[in-house]
Amino acid sequence: MNDEDTPGAEDGEEDFDQEAEPRQSGGANIGLSGLMKSVRETSAWLNSIDQMLEPARRQIRMMESTRRTIESVMGPGNAVYQAVLDAQRQSRAISAPVLALQSDLSDIYDWHARINDVVRSVSLPRTLLDQLAKTAALFLPANLSGLDTEDLYTILDLGEDDGLSLAWAPRTEIVKALLPLGTREERYALLAERRDDVLDDVDTSLQIVTHPELTDMVTILSAATRTARAGFSEGAQALAGNVLDTAMKRHGNAWIRRSFPQVTYTKGSHHGTIGSALDDADDWGDLTLLQFKHFLVLAGMRSAFGPGATQDTFNRHLGAHEASPDTYRPEFVLPAILLAQALLRALNQDLEHPNDEEADA
Repeated sequence: MNDEDTPGAEDGEEDFDQEAEPRQSGGANIGLSGLMKSVRETSAWLNSIDQMLEPARRQIRMMESTRRTIESVMGPGNAVYQAVLDAQRQSRAISAPVLALQSDLSDIYDWHARINDVVRSVSLPRTLLDQLAKTAALFLPANLSGLDTEDLYTILDLGEDDGLSLAWAPRTEIVKALLPLGTREERYALLAERRDDVLDDVDTSLQIVTHPELTDMVTILSAATRTARAGFSEGAQALAGNVLDTAMKRHGNAWIRRSFPQVTYTKGSHHGTIGSALDDADDWGDLTLLQFKHFLVLAGMRSAFGPGATQDTFNRHLGAHEASPDTYRPEFVLPAILLAQALLRALNQDLEHPNDEEADA
């Protein structure tokens, strides 16, 4: 067959085309098979990456919501707003390269630690606490919402002086009624007068504590509130004290050390751990946003686990080892129950969000 018999054939092109086409066809078949395999592998990889990135996306959304809330109430020119904005920027700076698949995936694992370090470092001077109260759901238990600066610091003082916690219970009305009273006896008397309301508030608060590692203790503390309603104060105090001790043994010491990592802990006892954290507060100096909430729980616990042969406030150690009418008093019942309730609420939040500091208002 002559070249001119082949349409479009010119010097040597026929032989070239006949050899080249099979090679291209075979290469296409091999490439397509490899490409499909690569697509499937890449799709599975991207799905796994997408799952890994979801916490980062969720954190960015939460930080943006927090920033908008604070800005709407407090304006952009304040330390709290700037702290949240800085944390949000850090979160985006860490996650954006990963979302674009342009950096090492290991960056995603330390995004929360960086944000947490920023929030932990923000001081909470009293001049900001009035504004903080307006956005209390972010950082404070709901029953303390609306209280002003001095009220919130007074609550810390009362907790340490009276050996109780006012976090999450009782209701705001009762908390406000306690503040102007001048003596511990008057405050204890008011709590006793409002006993059923206080116990109602504790029972309501305990409904939030749902972590499996705490539910048995919730059951026993609920039994303590029923025992107190029935007028058996000694039994109620004993139950509450045992819940408090069990919660500290299982989770409380670790929670305190995580909450106050800057503290030097020299003793392993409950009293030593609690005392180390409280001593570091330096008379409630420049507490950080996260520390303030934790101190609301911790303030009354020093006396509850304190050593000694006598006490004027609830003492779990003496109740367990030196049982007498002096160590079991009717006025100790509600402080003991309130302390145990507050610790369970704090531990529930910590166990459900071990790497998160979401408010549990």
